[in-house]
Amino acid sequence: MLYRKFKPALSLQPFVECYYRWDSEQRLTETFRVESPPSGYGSIVLNYGGAYSIQNPKHPVLAVPSAFITGQATHSYQLTLQDRIDMVGVVFKPAGLNSLFGLPMYEFSDERVALSDVLGNNMQELYDRIGEASDAATRIALLEQFLLDRLSRLKSPFNRTDYAANLIIEKRGIININELIDDLYICRRQFERQFLQKVGVSAKYYARIRRIGYILGEFVANRWHVTDWHELIYRAGYYDQSHFIKEFTGFTGKRPTVYARQNIELAKYLSEQ
Repeated sequence: MLYRKFKPALSLQPFVECYYRWDSEQRLTETFRVESPPSGYGSIVLNYGGAYSIQNPKHPVLAVPSAFITGQATHSYQLTLQDRIDMVGVVFKPAGLNSLFGLPMYEFSDERVALSDVLGNNMQELYDRIGEASDAATRIALLEQFLLDRLSRLKSPFNRTDYAANLIIEKRGIININELIDDLYICRRQFERQFLQKVGVSAKYYARIRRIGYILGEFVANRWHVTDWHELIYRAGYYDQSHFIKEFTGFTGKRPTVYARQNIELAKYLSEQ
């Protein structure tokens, strides 16, 4: 099973974090479950493999369309995959989907919404064309051209809310939202309304998501082995261990050591290039 990331073109980098391809050479012989934490990113996903479902606090079981948009995950969720894995996707910066497509992102939090329901029936043509491509690079190139075409029709998609949301990512969620609003010289109420519209959650909640996302990114980078919990907690900006454990458990439903131990097995199945 292989998970690969691809960098976006320079002009799309304010809006797109990366593209990815996730595939398995053979059909799955048994049901495969992946626990995913909230990452702070929305996405467009095109699935050409077996049908799969998700479970999250909002949906006990949700069948996933073959092509869909998802907004912010507010808590951990579980993917249940069968048959064969073959998908490509775009991972957007927090405000990227709104900036490029004008979508009210609060409607997409913890959801998987069919792409054609949101962007029109012509999305089926895009899905089919990408599915006919013979290799990952061509599929990604077609996805990127779709986004570049969209970007070329927009006048000024990047604004102060995009900047603020991307800064929260850059700072790993370790940021004072009140000071950020003051630095941007904007009305607090206006900022909160725009952030919810463009990202899907409040700025303060988004910063909490990013801090947890950073911790979990460190878990993955170290193959789920943590040698110094105190150092990791300090770098993530938590003021003590009990605060970190409470926050982590609130987002994932598990204590950090339990979560890491249960996901070590995943490292055996996934490789990244």
